[in-house]
Amino acid sequence: MCKMEKTIKTYGRTELATHYFPWMRPDAAWHKLRSWLRINPRLSHFYDLRRRSFTPAEVSLIFAELGEP
Repeated sequence: MCKMEKTIKTYGRTELATHYFPWMRPDAAWHKLRSWLRINPRLSHFYDLRRRSFTPAEVSLIFAELGEP
């Protein structure tokens, strides 16, 4: 299976979630990604994120912790 390189850029939270869970509805994908963020100690501060997007630095950290989608 070929792994697709994701670009480090600003992602909307639902956009990023659908890259991790493409088979899920966008809202369900966001809830699933949010639960992954909550249980990861280095990413748990994103759990209560009120913004609707992740900065490139945040995306880089998420990719480093969870792997690229």
